[in-house]
Amino acid sequence: MKTKSLLLLGASLSVLALGIAGCGNGSKDKEADSADGKTKISFTWWGAEVRHEKYIKAIEAFEKENPDIDVDYEYAAWDDYWKKLATKSAAGELPDVMQMDGSYLAQYGQKNQLADLTEFTGEGKTIDTTNIDPSIIDSGKLDDKFFAIAPAVNAMSMITNQALVDKAGASVDYENYNFEDWVASIEKVKQETGEYGMIDVVDNYVLLQYYLRTQGEELLKYNDEGKPELAFSKENFITFMNAIGKLAKEEAIPTAEVASNIKSFDENPLSLGKVAYYQNWNNQFVTYTQSAADGVDLSLNLPYSAKDGALFYRPSFFYSVAQTSKNKEAAAKFANFLVNDEEANKIIGTERGIPASTVAKDTIYEDMTDEEKVASDYLDKIADYVGEASPVLPVGFSELNTHFKDVFAEITYGTMTAEEAYDSYVAKAEEIFDENYD
Repeated sequence: MKTKSLLLLGASLSVLALGIAGCGNGSKDKEADSADGKTKISFTWWGAEVRHEKYIKAIEAFEKENPDIDVDYEYAAWDDYWKKLATKSAAGELPDVMQMDGSYLAQYGQKNQLADLTEFTGEGKTIDTTNIDPSIIDSGKLDDKFFAIAPAVNAMSMITNQALVDKAGASVDYENYNFEDWVASIEKVKQETGEYGMIDVVDNYVLLQYYLRTQGEELLKYNDEGKPELAFSKENFITFMNAIGKLAKEEAIPTAEVASNIKSFDENPLSLGKVAYYQNWNNQFVTYTQSAADGVDLSLNLPYSAKDGALFYRPSFFYSVAQTSKNKEAAAKFANFLVNDEEANKIIGTERGIPASTVAKDTIYEDMTDEEKVASDYLDKIADYVGEASPVLPVGFSELNTHFKDVFAEITYGTMTAEEAYDSYVAKAEEIFDENYD
């Protein structure tokens, strides 16, 4: 019998209570096969306690359905997870199946650390993708290799305090409005109510990325040699940044310092009814609706210029298989189970987000909360509007993203012009891409 070395409701919760990254495992040794002849695979993930408990139940269900496969597991909090994964990667000991984030996919995929799942994927094969939108599948591809499959997705949306918008007389037609309409509405909310028209998301590069997509451009692309490069015009970057700077000067949006110092969902001005618009992924609607103060009602709407391909399905995260795995078929089977199996999805529910598989989503729909159903219905609503997924984020993007946050902050403070921000961002991107790609 497999030994589980963690105490789910004891040690792990104590670790979390102390504010330390919690870790756990249910493993024995590193051999590819168990002494009893079973095929052994390993699985590792990051997450909170609720994910640990759900995954362990899903693993037990998988082993019951596949008695010839034994799944060892290990988990950790976000920071420790990536430190451990880097150590295992350097030693050539990556787990057979691992959670993979989009910000790390290029780093591991382009260094030949991840298996190409193409041979295991398709109708009638180990990994069934027939009920997953092709653009979601493409989001796990790099250099024409399928490195990762997404279990859940979200999409850009406009979370709205409609009562505040109406109070200002600043309503827009959510089925047909553009960036300029939205900016004007934000300004009017401030002018008429004194409240913020919009608050930005912490990862604010996504606001620029979405704006660029509405203009038919992308944040970045890969050239014929596989090297990333910025893919937008100076004009569009400056237009976006000038709008942000003007809104900040008018105090229609908070400065970056205010936005970055919000400590909890409950304290966010959106939850308190003091913000009209919050452009973010649709899964955040669930969180903020549940965190909203009494009397604050939020709605989920289309973002501006949503019907021309700017929207895309964004994976919450992925599952990848290690290139060094000695049991890739079994690993792929387990990944497929987590993504597609009815029982697995009933166990895990919406903890990962809204399922990428339409069948899996339908399976758990009636068990969703009202807020989750709204978020799920939104993904159905935009099905005819979504465009191709944005390119996989390149190696070094986290550093570039940090730099963008800095220049975005300077714009909100009024200490940098949009043109200076453009020059700084372009120079930093070139430096980072040159450093990470020969």
